[in-house]
Amino acid sequence: MMNITDIIQLVVLCAIIFIPLGYTAHRWLPRLTASVRLMFLKPRYVKPAGTLRRTSVKADHQHD
Repeated sequence: MMNITDIIQLVVLCAIIFIPLGYTAHRWLPRLTASVRLMFLKPRYVKPAGTLRRTSVKADHQHD
């Protein structure tokens, strides 16, 4: 079983490792996730390549 001093040492060790790591990661992590999203996920705002189509409109036969 672990003593209370061992648990405190683990908490301090994790704080020493993860606080600076999180501070530095918040700068490059959004750019990394954005680039991964652009590489692997299909963008929703871009239309697929091909011919442009309009919605079909019924012709007005009175003026033909």
